[in-house]
Amino acid sequence: MLIKQDQSPDCCSDSCCHSHSSDSKKDCAHSHDPMTITNEEMDVLMDLVQYSYIPVSRFVMSSCKEEEARFVSFAPVYINALDDSMEIVKEIGTVLSELEKKQLISLDYDIPLEDYDYTLHSNSVLFAYFTETVNEGKKNPSFLCDTAEIELGSIALTELGEKVSVQIRHEYNAANKAIKP
Repeated sequence: MLIKQDQSPDCCSDSCCHSHSSDSKKDCAHSHDPMTITNEEMDVLMDLVQYSYIPVSRFVMSSCKEEEARFVSFAPVYINALDDSMEIVKEIGTVLSELEKKQLISLDYDIPLEDYDYTLHSNSVLFAYFTETVNEGKKNPSFLCDTAEIELGSIALTELGEKVSVQIRHEYNAANKAIKP
């Protein structure tokens, strides 16, 4: 699926969603850069349309001795099951990172979901493996980090993401109507 968009505020039609950088709305005759949305990205966008927010986390190594020694080791992390493999989580993370690069979602590690139980993340096999790796590293005197942490956050649609999601739903509904006899 191809979605056309530009970096400018507030113009959405059936064939493109974009905004204008000035206060005056132009007639949409300027050039557009195509934005390709994969099926996996569409799934995430539709989940966000349905739920508004979805959980995300990131794994961080830090030092109790050096306050400024803090490193994001793995992000974004979205876990569906306690035993999700590194490969599965990396695949989902790549989809989330691409959506963030396209400015369709925001990944907010400082805004956890109030009523969400993050035990899928904190009790996951993957976080246990990460913690074990940090603990192994502590045995090496030159290893700076001695603490494994998890930061809990949320994913939300951006304004552009909302517009693109509306366009995707519109195109999906139009395609389904065209198929029916």
